[in-house]
Amino acid sequence: MGLRYCIRPATSVDVAFLATVLDDSRDPWNGGGDVPIDQLLQTCACSAQIWAARDAEGTPTALWGVAPMSEDPEVGHLWMLACEAFDDEPEELQELSRLVFGEMLGQFPRLENIIDSRKVRAIELLRAIGFAVEPAVPEPSADADLRLVWIDSDRLHCGGRASLLPN
Repeated sequence: MGLRYCIRPATSVDVAFLATVLDDSRDPWNGGGDVPIDQLLQTCACSAQIWAARDAEGTPTALWGVAPMSEDPEVGHLWMLACEAFDDEPEELQELSRLVFGEMLGQFPRLENIIDSRKVRAIELLRAIGFAVEPAVPEPSADADLRLVWIDSDRLHCGGRASLLPN
């Protein structure tokens, strides 16, 4: 199966487009809930890399970004948004994500995030890509159990490496 999407560094137009359709966009880290536009813009502003997937018509369908962690700038704090288009194509989102994460791991030796244990689809997606999913830890302030998810080059590239950018 060939990928039907084009991945490029995100433009402000990509971010603005996805911000306008946020009612239809879902944040896997947030259980499919809406993401406030100001939070998206603030996250983009502090990100070291932002990638966008566009479909055959050029419509942005997903964003991936990574920002350095304040406590350890060698670790990238990963985030992503994907439109409903991927609900029926989880394998395609996995393949696109692998390519993007490979590029991010060129800058950050490790990518991670903390995810609510109830976000089963997000955890399944990341586990399928190769992320380590740590045991859940209760977080009373969030009224949830949280899981650290992380990946490094060894976990992602066990089958070789593909690149988005020419060497």
